[in-house]
Amino acid sequence: MPKAAFIVQLDDFQGFIVKKRHPSSLTLTETMLNLVFFEHQKGKEQVIRESEIEGMRIASFAMEVFPGWTVCFVLDEDDVLDEISHELTGMGRFMLELMHADPESLEIEEILAKRSMMSTIDDEQKAASIFMTPSSALLLERLHTEGVESTAKLSMWLKNQVQSDNVDLKEAITPLMESGLVAVEIMGKLETAFLVKDVFPHRSPPVESFKATSVAHPNLMAQYQEYLKNFFSPDPPTKGYNPTLPVTDPNSPILEDREKIARILSSSINYAVLQCLRNGPLRLGQIASQISFPDGVVQRALWAMEAERIAANFEEEGVWALITNPKMEIFLPEYILPIIAAKLEDKRLSSDTARRYLELIVQTWSE
Repeated sequence: MPKAAFIVQLDDFQGFIVKKRHPSSLTLTETMLNLVFFEHQKGKEQVIRESEIEGMRIASFAMEVFPGWTVCFVLDEDDVLDEISHELTGMGRFMLELMHADPESLEIEEILAKRSMMSTIDDEQKAASIFMTPSSALLLERLHTEGVESTAKLSMWLKNQVQSDNVDLKEAITPLMESGLVAVEIMGKLETAFLVKDVFPHRSPPVESFKATSVAHPNLMAQYQEYLKNFFSPDPPTKGYNPTLPVTDPNSPILEDREKIARILSSSINYAVLQCLRNGPLRLGQIASQISFPDGVVQRALWAMEAERIAANFEEEGVWALITNPKMEIFLPEYILPIIAAKLEDKRLSSDTARRYLELIVQTWSE
């Protein structure tokens, strides 16, 4: 494994800045930083790149979502990059995520020792990213009523909604495409967006965690049940959480909660901790051991989830457990089919475009 590592940022005003390094005695030159950084300008894919610079073998990693940042590992003589590239990629991703979420808690030496890695984001996290971009969420709402729409019309509609001509449709629609909810194709001469999946952000009762608690920590059940009752079905006149109620008010607490859920799920650090707790209550050290994260990083993630009423600390047993289980539930948008039929009948949609929509639905959901 690497004998040293450092994180460098290219600042528009100050040039290259070494943000973190291990060991502290590691000497780095401007020439070295230039060569490492610009090695990644050859392609935007997230890959480890190896360079031989000033007598050192350096494996570097960068991510398009964090432009200007690079994580570099100084390899030992015996290191074979092909054998450790997966680990280095995971550690590089973890360092960049942590550098932007909580830079004070990032200790390179500890990460190297624990081999703390961040996996690639999954479909649930990709869906959560939609609600972190207001324009993307607006486009999704538009496609709920249209199903299929040309990108030119979507662009005009979005500009009217936000009252600005400086709206970048590509930036807004990218999270929808990356999550697999929207497909974009050329139909005739028009670029057209098709809604092939939909997503329902909500909190569900933590059923699996509750079952596990009844076996592993039966003495916590009364307190656990009280937490769940207070959130989902409190005594009248207080109303419990019900995300299925129709919402028209843009300031609705349900819509505000959707953004809170998205914020937790879109953070890869929080998401890794959440995945552990979905299976049952755990002590902080057990979570840190399962995902190989430093204890301090796990603790801050737990506090963030506690603040949003997702997790609670049962101090008697020293365990943390979910009290709500935030989800991005992806489903087949069957409600679009009557909309497509009506648009076809009114000649607002060509038969070729309607047929292509059905083909995309079959292709997307056939598995």
